Amino acid sequence: MSSDIFVVFTKDDGHWWSKFLHKDIQHCFVLKPNGDNYIVHGRTVDKFDLFTVTDKNVILSEPFRIMGYKQKHPVRSLFMLNTCVAHAKQLLGIKKPFILTPYQLYKYMRNNHGIYEGTQGS
Repeated sequence: MSSDIFVVFTKDDGHWWSKFLHKDIQHCFVLKPNGDNYIVHGRTVDKFDLFTVTDKNVILSEPFRIMGYKQKHPVRSLFMLNTCVAHAKQLLGIKKPFILTPYQLYKYMRNNHGIYEGTQGS
């Protein structure tokens, strides 16, 4: 089974809600291979990121966990929270409304055919 898309799980920038999240998995963003490049798709508090890189290691800061996933047909719902998790779920084709945190998404992917890629620095 090959992965079509990668999700990177990292710590966040220390926002007030970080204390309610998992200590190592507080943010996520998506890497989609596109030929020799990667499309980076992410949502942060103050911006939406969409750009390409030639080497995924350039944007990975420690500590991180990366997991590959076989992408399903992307879904659009009538209502979607504007969070990193909601954007990642939409791209992955995951239709689980109660996956709200990056750690919940990580556990779901790990238990549902996510392809473990590795960790760095954690």
